[in-house]
Amino acid sequence: MHLITWSGVAAVALATALTGMTPAGAAPKDGFVDVGEFGLYYAQGSTGTVLDLLVDDSDFSNDNFPGTTVGANNNTASYRNRDTFWWHVYTGAGYTGSHGCLAAGYVGNASPAFHNTITSAEYQSFGC
Repeated sequence: MHLITWSGVAAVALATALTGMTPAGAAPKDGFVDVGEFGLYYAQGSTGTVLDLLVDDSDFSNDNFPGTTVGANNNTASYRNRDTFWWHVYTGAGYTGSHGCLAAGYVGNASPAFHNTITSAEYQSFGC
């Protein structure tokens, strides 16, 4: 006979729930920059609508900022990196064109070279 206690049931339920979650509960492209994600904001100061990425995106031309009809392609004014990896941004689709890197924890406005010109982004374990 096996004795099952309520605390044991709760522990199993919690462990099961945790193993099925994405990193830090992140849900990509939902308009919220969760832990483990990289955000590309339409406005400066990391404010307003945001395209939040959990994985690479080689072409923003098929993305809108969540909840809007505003295209994300060539419409980034600022960033927020809540990931532990470096995020690399590019002015061309397929990770081409001018290339910049944003370290883990970075929050700031896009430089003039990247303001409203970003078309793709990928994460890497290294910077530029």
